[in-house]
Amino acid sequence: MNPVLEEVGEKTIAGMSLRTSNGRESNPETATVPTMWKNFFEYNVMAAIPKQINPLVVYGVYYNYESDSTGDYDLLIGLQSGATEKPANLSLVEIKEGKYLVFKVPEASPESIKETWAAIEGYFETDTVYTRAFTTDFEVYRGKSDISIYIAVK
Repeated sequence: MNPVLEEVGEKTIAGMSLRTSNGRESNPETATVPTMWKNFFEYNVMAAIPKQINPLVVYGVYYNYESDSTGDYDLLIGLQSGATEKPANLSLVEIKEGKYLVFKVPEASPESIKETWAAIEGYFETDTVYTRAFTTDFEVYRGKSDISIYIAVK
């Protein structure tokens, strides 16, 4: 796994959100994220997002971390938006400006995304020069086969 360090500017993402944890998501009976992704597309949430900057790029933003990867966090699925006020029935989150390690997902499948997240956890458990910031992390979906995961680092 060879992540690339990238400086990211602040971005506003609008979409639907929920609060969860990796513990809940690891159990198929309590996992809510797969249903949220399904609903995002099935109910065409994108159509309700105002001032879309690029409707072909979908974000999954992890934020409001309780502590680290073991605590609760919020997840917002949405699009980059020029909105400055929260749209009705949706949420807004700011991707924080800063340094991010970018991990490429090798295949466009839920299994490959999960495997990449597991590899990211392992990467930070090793003796790396980077420490996770637990501010905002995000997935970027540029079409069906180009997926990257951005991890905020100190």
